[in-house]
Amino acid sequence: MGGGSILIVDDSPESRVLLQRMLAAGGYGEILEADGAAAAFALLGLDPEGRGEPRPDLDLALVLLDIVMPDMDGIEVCRRLKNHPALCDIPVIMVTADNTDSNLRTVFDLGAVDYIHKPVKQVELCARVKSALRLKMEMDRRAALATELEAANDRLRRMALVDGLTGIANRRGFDEFLEREWRRCRRDGLPLAVCLADIDFFKLYNDIYGHLRGDEVLQQVAQLFQQVVHRPGDLVARFGGEEFVFVLSGSDIEGAEQVARRAIELLEEAAIPHPHSPISEQLTICFGISAIRPAPNGDHLPLLDCADKALYEAKQTRGNRVAIQLPEA
Repeated sequence: MGGGSILIVDDSPESRVLLQRMLAAGGYGEILEADGAAAAFALLGLDPEGRGEPRPDLDLALVLLDIVMPDMDGIEVCRRLKNHPALCDIPVIMVTADNTDSNLRTVFDLGAVDYIHKPVKQVELCARVKSALRLKMEMDRRAALATELEAANDRLRRMALVDGLTGIANRRGFDEFLEREWRRCRRDGLPLAVCLADIDFFKLYNDIYGHLRGDEVLQQVAQLFQQVVHRPGDLVARFGGEEFVFVLSGSDIEGAEQVARRAIELLEEAAIPHPHSPISEQLTICFGISAIRPAPNGDHLPLLDCADKALYEAKQTRGNRVAIQLPEA
């Protein structure tokens, strides 16, 4: 809710009319009235106890609230407004003939921004309303800035987790994702698999065709690999250089091998030329995969270590080779 209408809550018709006329004379045109707590809550879209979600079309800037009312007094109404997450930032000015110290201390403790003593004077009313509305505008401005800052920080954080060249997760994004999924799989008793991939003879490709062409190949491979992972618990990331890594939550070694084989199939279908490769006219890759069911007190380092050792084994022959190594139980 932003700045807009002013709500007068008072059981006295004469008081409501007087306040409305004074506000209109002061240039305030959007005035709402309620003859008590129930009517005020209904106008806001709440139930008679002040619960529920406010009307989305109501743009309320300020509440002028009488303290002495039947059924539910203004102090209790103020308390319920200030306890409501969607209404707590709306300024409340108490309008009352009761200016005892205890009541005033209570309403200020609840969050009322000001009070006006009856009989109300127009100059005082308009001055205090203007001050409260200015405060509301400043609060809204700061809230908007805070929201913008939070969104900007969130964008920066996401950018920090993305590889600038390929657009997939980078090493930091992989580390955070793996840590999170490791905890989840450990909690739910699920297996977790990792597939490390390395493009065969990619240094030779860069040496012959240049790094710009090499970057295009890395982008193409990343796009192909993204077609393999679909579940929320799966991730493909650039591990570094020409290495990629898959995180497959809930997958055993058979499922991980299927993912690696599918990635190889897509690469073969793409038929990216690599005529100077010693083993093929097309770009090839090798995979090292491992899987484990996380133990209560274990960490994921043995899983990565085994995948790395399996990748080393696959790279001894290369050419779309897949090797497997499992951590010791």
